[in-house]
Amino acid sequence: MNQLRALGRSFVNAGRGIFACIKNERNMRIHLCMAFYVLTLMPFYHFTRGERAAVFICIGAVTSLEALNTAIEAAIDLVSPEKHPLAKLAKDAAAGAVLFAAAASALVGGMFYLDPEVLSDIFGWFASRPIWAALFVLSVIGWTAVIFVPCVRKEKGNKS
Repeated sequence: MNQLRALGRSFVNAGRGIFACIKNERNMRIHLCMAFYVLTLMPFYHFTRGERAAVFICIGAVTSLEALNTAIEAAIDLVSPEKHPLAKLAKDAAAGAVLFAAAASALVGGMFYLDPEVLSDIFGWFASRPIWAALFVLSVIGWTAVIFVPCVRKEKGNKS
């Protein structure tokens, strides 16, 4: 029973970490916004299982690397609150890993989603359903607000 409780606690702690990243990191909110629209539009496409898997892997890779980048930055801020060239290098390299994964994911998304015929079908679908079109516009407004809510991190130490 103790092992089960410990396992449950580890899931709760992981959830807290994910929530903290969403709350404190604008880039995580941007990644989640992109994932939302990628997943929302997915039913319009006739992806193979492999293509769907590639989309999920891209989303998982980018969001996981963003969380790891956040952890690396927090650890560096804790152990090296003053500016240091190695702290800057570590932070920049971690951010670069996220950028690299996001760029690769954008290329994958472009290959899969930039199909003029399907995009025309999507536009037609929304044009014929004004309620859904309005909800889509409201989602864009909502995500814009979520993304640009100021980060609330306290004591961001090393600005390396």
